[in-house]
Amino acid sequence: MSLPGSKKFSLAGFIARSPMAMYGLATVLLIQSRTDSYFLAGIVAATLSLAAAVGSPISSRFADRFGQHRVIPLVLIVHSLGLTSLVGLVLLDANFTWIIIAAIFSGLAMPAIGPMVRARWMFISKSDRQLNTAFAFESVVDELIFVLAPPIVTILCVSFFDASGLMLSIFLVTVGSIWFTTQRATEPPPLPVGQKRSKPAILMPGMISVFLIFMLFGGVWGAAEIVVVAFSQELGNKNLAGALIAVWSFGSLVAGVIFGTANFTGAISTRFTISMFFFSLVLFVLPFIDSFQVMFPVLLLAGLAISPALITGYTLVGKLVNKDQLTEGLAWANTGAGLGLSLSAPFAGWLIDNSGSNSAFWLVALSGLVGFLLTVISLPWLRRADQPDRNLSQLSEEIV
Repeated sequence: MSLPGSKKFSLAGFIARSPMAMYGLATVLLIQSRTDSYFLAGIVAATLSLAAAVGSPISSRFADRFGQHRVIPLVLIVHSLGLTSLVGLVLLDANFTWIIIAAIFSGLAMPAIGPMVRARWMFISKSDRQLNTAFAFESVVDELIFVLAPPIVTILCVSFFDASGLMLSIFLVTVGSIWFTTQRATEPPPLPVGQKRSKPAILMPGMISVFLIFMLFGGVWGAAEIVVVAFSQELGNKNLAGALIAVWSFGSLVAGVIFGTANFTGAISTRFTISMFFFSLVLFVLPFIDSFQVMFPVLLLAGLAISPALITGYTLVGKLVNKDQLTEGLAWANTGAGLGLSLSAPFAGWLIDNSGSNSAFWLVALSGLVGFLLTVISLPWLRRADQPDRNLSQLSEEIV
């Protein structure tokens, strides 16, 4: 955080991307309260999430090409108008089709602030150690957002006004994005006029594998949150579900702080493989647990394994893509996670309805295992990231 300009753009990014932990829950709470249907609420929330997963790499590619300061205002206008329209349509009890259309437009234009923040860290960092600390810090910020945002949204929507969660989201993403855009000194330079654009980041060697691995990451998160609620209910204390999820997030937050202070010298692909191994190993214990006394420490260990895998994964992406693809490459990782989350949640719900939480925990465990196996299979491509100072030295030279 001692790098020039880092505190300001990181704080602006924190404000702008805080709604990422609000959109889904706030949408469900609003629509369910107005329609008394979790099914309809789930459809709108999933539509918003899937549209964002599609739109994020596209807007990020434009940001790499033309500059973040040019792209963010355009997508922000569409996103804010779409989200405001969605709220208004729900409050006016409009036709459900129009609500879905508003969700699509809003999701497609959701500003990809997370990838843009990490792209700035890639731009201003002068060493792998600085970058590791920066990505660890951003991982902690993400966990902090997911710890604080859901209870705030729940209190606002349940105790005050059912649309207040989405209204707060609109306010935060607008204020944070505008402030973020004004900070030009730390913005990665756009592609020079006349220079040939690289092929899409997803087509770079190793990136499809990383996309699928992050998709499995998302599958773990999306399924685990639902299964933990069912597990708690089956044991007779549904109220402890929130505490279990908090322990998971707390473990990830602590690991992010510790991981950020470490000075690694080994190959990034090896660190990622080791992180994925421990992540998948802890998850495989979940289907065999039948008490809160065991579940709490296991979820704490699972949380401790998340941040190292994520931090190393984002660093890997930054080394696999070219310097004019940083934002787009990071966005593809986020898109994979978003798709996995959206697809695994309903499947986990179906398993719970038909076989209970124990069977659904196998979905979580297998997602982690497949992620590790895919990492091992993909090592020949992932080792491209082990080239000394790939991209980082190029970006550092541009600052000077």
